Amino acid sequence: MLVVTLFSSVEFVSAAGSIGVFSGQTAEYTYAISGTVRNSDGTLNRTIPYIVAYVEKITILEVSGTNVTFEFERDSLNGTDDAGTCWIDVSSGNGTGYFVVVSANVNAGGLLYPDWKNAEQTSEGAPAVNETVSLASADGTITANHLSYVNTVDEQTYYEDYYWEKSSGLMLKWTMSGSEVVEDGTMETLTIHFQKVGLQHVFYPFIENKEYAVTVDSGSTILGFEFNQTEKNLSMNVTGLSGTSGFCDVLVPDGLLWGTFSLSNDGYDLVEGDDYTQTHDGGFYKFNIVYIHSTHTLEIASTQVVPEFPAWLILPLFIAATLLAVTLYRKRLNKLQ
Repeated sequence: MLVVTLFSSVEFVSAAGSIGVFSGQTAEYTYAISGTVRNSDGTLNRTIPYIVAYVEKITILEVSGTNVTFEFERDSLNGTDDAGTCWIDVSSGNGTGYFVVVSANVNAGGLLYPDWKNAEQTSEGAPAVNETVSLASADGTITANHLSYVNTVDEQTYYEDYYWEKSSGLMLKWTMSGSEVVEDGTMETLTIHFQKVGLQHVFYPFIENKEYAVTVDSGSTILGFEFNQTEKNLSMNVTGLSGTSGFCDVLVPDGLLWGTFSLSNDGYDLVEGDDYTQTHDGGFYKFNIVYIHSTHTLEIASTQVVPEFPAWLILPLFIAATLLAVTLYRKRLNKLQ
C-alpha cells in the first residue's frame, strides 16, 4: 500500500512498537463491494447494492517480541476457499501483514509503526494516526485509531480509511472508494468495505445520499443490503451459527421510508411484538428484529418512499419549470403581436 507520501514534513522519535494482540485471538470480517453507475450528465443509471464477496477469519498464531504471526481463512460466497499465514513487526512495519495489525495504544499523531523507515532509511512519510474515535458495535463502544488518506495509482485516485482497535492494534475496518469513466461514457464509482463482524454498519442506500443513512447494529454477519425505491423496501441478508439467537437493530430515516410498515423473514410475515418491535423517535424508525440463525433474508417494506428527486431539489425544479413556462408564454405572445 502506498503510504510513503504521507506526513512528509513531520519528524518522529524512534520507539519500540507495542503489542496488543495475543496468541489464540480471533476476529471475523466481511469483504463487500457497493457502488453506483451514473450517466455522463451525472444522473443515476443504476446502483450496485452492498454484496459480500467473502468472509475472512483471522487468528493470531504467535507473538514473539514485536513480531506477530497470524493466519487468515477466507470463505467466499461463490464456494471457493483460501488460507495462508502472514506476519508483521509492529515496531518497523516489516512483514506480509501490513496494516492488519499495528502498534497498540498509539495516540493521535503517533506512528502506527514507531520504527518505520522509508527507502532512504528515514521516517519521512511514515503512516500515523489522524485521530482517535469511538465506533459502535454489538458488544458496546470501541475506541479506535483512524487513518485517512488519498492514494493515486496510474492516474486513478482512491480514498481510503482505516480503523484499528486502539488497545490491541487489530484492524476493525477498511474502506476504499474510487471512480472511473468506462467505455460507454458512464461514471462507475465503487467502494470496497472490509469490516469486522459485529461492528455497526452505516449504509447510504438512496443514491449515496448521507441524509438517508440507514444504521444496522447486529450480532449476525451481514452478507448483503439493498434499498429498492420502486418496491418501497430495504432488505438484508444475515447469517450466523445455526441454532443460535440473532438480532438486527435497524434505524431508518423517516424521510426514506414511512407510512405503514410490514416486515418479513425469508418471505414469511413477521408479527410485531413477537418477532420485532417498532418505535419512532427523532426522525427515525427503529426496528428490533429477532430470529434464530441460519441464513435469512430480512425485509422492511413501507407504503411510502422517498420521491425520485430529493426534497431539496423539488423547489428549484419547480421554480425552473415555472420560469420556462413564463418564457415560452411570452414568446408566443410576441409572435401573435
